[in-house]
Amino acid sequence: MKTLGIGMLGYGFMGKMHTFAHKTIPMYYDPPPAACRLRVVCRTTEAGAKQAQASAEFERWTTDPRDVIEADDVDVIHVCTPNHEHLPALLAAIRAGKHIYCEKPVTANLAEADELAQVLPSYRGKSQVVLQNRFFPAALRAKALADEGFLGTITHFRGLYLHSGSVDPARPVNWKSTGAAGGGVIRDLGPHIVDLLQHLIGPFRSVCCVGRIWSAERPSLADPSKMMAIDVEDAAAMLVRTDDGAFGTVEVSKIATGTEDELRFEIHGQQGAIRFDLMQPNYLEVYDARQPDGDLGGERGWQRIPTVHRYPAPGGKFPSPKATVGWTRGHVHCLYAFLRSIADDTDSHPSLAEGIQLQRVLEAARASDERASWVDVPGSTD
Repeated sequence: MKTLGIGMLGYGFMGKMHTFAHKTIPMYYDPPPAACRLRVVCRTTEAGAKQAQASAEFERWTTDPRDVIEADDVDVIHVCTPNHEHLPALLAAIRAGKHIYCEKPVTANLAEADELAQVLPSYRGKSQVVLQNRFFPAALRAKALADEGFLGTITHFRGLYLHSGSVDPARPVNWKSTGAAGGGVIRDLGPHIVDLLQHLIGPFRSVCCVGRIWSAERPSLADPSKMMAIDVEDAAAMLVRTDDGAFGTVEVSKIATGTEDELRFEIHGQQGAIRFDLMQPNYLEVYDARQPDGDLGGERGWQRIPTVHRYPAPGGKFPSPKATVGWTRGHVHCLYAFLRSIADDTDSHPSLAEGIQLQRVLEAARASDERASWVDVPGSTD
């Protein structure tokens, strides 16, 4: 079994999630794809780095990203830092020939994404963007159905990702509410629902978007006595088109009162339809229009498929294929797929190249909001 040294850049919420996934993969998959060793964790302060090293049992800690990226015993770099810190880490990891597991979005803005795209042709490592919603059993089943032609020609679709955490204007915020750091709900929640839709139906060609900044100022999370100017959107709605003429709507919001972590999509095709709700992650709903219609409804109707915890082998055995699936499980299988690609020397998805295309859609949406007009996704007409 291949042994991989793991280096973690950042140990906030997502750094903890990545570490949790590494620790639990041997429980979920027997055998695991690789023997992973938590070598080094990097945080901005010495106290924070020491705390992360001790609590997660990394072999050592540092406050210098170079100590992670240039370490001889580190094979995989996890990029879990704020968006505006991604590009320097990615470029350094590419130069060092390391495998890369990067949080979304890949960079803070379009110019940085284009700069990253310039160096990718020379990169020989494996890369994957952390878009875990692809990796729930229901999403995997939806992809299989889409690929086998179950839907037929897509007519139209809709997707949304709603949170409610920013409804209160007095709630303190961090870098995710500043444009300079690559924040805003389009770049934060947008990657998940846009990626999932494109994964199932193909790339978006153009977008028309409207956004809203709910509160022009908010208290700073670092110092609640100080106010931060907010220059990025709290909510946005997009109308998007695909190359083959299908259209759809995408909505993202952190001011959707009454919501929790609500990612939903519904895709309609000539032959059928599928829909999914992240708050009901154990089921994929499908409608087969090829079934016979007739008196009293015939045999047509929405079918609720219990995908639950039914991952293909070697997953799906623990805790049980019938056990309910949770938010963390998508992350674990996302990382498993990445490690499997390294162990088997196969392509990993979604790659950094796919992440760059995704970011171009998001940046087109932001440009559309600024211009109040349709905007073509860069590269979509090449």
